[in-house]
Amino acid sequence: MAKLILWDEASMAKKDTIEVFDRLLRNVMDSDLPFGGKNATKDQQIEASFVNSPLWSTLWKLILTKNMRAISDSHFSDFLLRIGEGREPEDEDGKISLSKDISIPFDNKVDSVSGFCIFGFERVSSDPYQITNRCILTPKNTCVDDINEIMIDRFPGQLFVYMSTDQTINERDQFDYEDFLNSLNPKGLPPHKLVLKEGCPIILLRNLNPAEGLCNGMRLICRQLKQHAICTEIAVGQHQGKRVLLPRIPFQTSDNEKNGVPFKRTQFPIRLCFAMMINKSQGQTLDRVGVYLREPVFSHG
Repeated sequence: MAKLILWDEASMAKKDTIEVFDRLLRNVMDSDLPFGGKNATKDQQIEASFVNSPLWSTLWKLILTKNMRAISDSHFSDFLLRIGEGREPEDEDGKISLSKDISIPFDNKVDSVSGFCIFGFERVSSDPYQITNRCILTPKNTCVDDINEIMIDRFPGQLFVYMSTDQTINERDQFDYEDFLNSLNPKGLPPHKLVLKEGCPIILLRNLNPAEGLCNGMRLICRQLKQHAICTEIAVGQHQGKRVLLPRIPFQTSDNEKNGVPFKRTQFPIRLCFAMMINKSQGQTLDRVGVYLREPVFSHG
């Protein structure tokens, strides 16, 4: 039985939701104590709706005073604080200037950021895990695909190409839409044309066996590329070094896909990850990161 409940971003939850959770725990634990007597922790950025809840007075409030991530770089921490508080000087267009030590000239585009982030591929053979701890982050899938295509061309080794099988849910539409489906690249699905080389970094797109480390977002290394299976090695975490065979599996598009044609794609559940989307990097631990922005993406908040 759980002794402590951690509710991430509880401050964003509606008051009614938290009170329903309180009644549920009281019922399950057969107790009239708040939350059935369970200890609960919560974030301190409290919305007024939660402050007005009768449960607010029953909570033990912990106040965090130190930014542990930024404690080793006070200069950069102060810079971010000035931006957040609107104290950083702006030009006439409302833009701020980034110092040269945290930015790269855009003249050489991908070459510059890949050179900073990944270095040369000659080090891969001596330390295969090094490249999986470095990544280029970018906001859109189109940018991710463009960078990965450039990087896999430069990566040493023999090229292997795996084509998916795309099938419409309604079999009568298959002949009319097959070529069209091959051209689609829906969010969360592997590409129709998957290009790999042995030793290249990849990322898993589905939860296959979380207990063994095979969960969505896990970074892997291609070890052996066969026709019907790919031998991979887990690159990070407690299962680092474990080798796993990956088969092709079916993926189905969601009902709200913009293309309007529901279909199933059978492909290996992986993508290249020299680059990945910024939101996909949440929860990842990386030694060196480059951020590639073709257009402005961030806003305060």
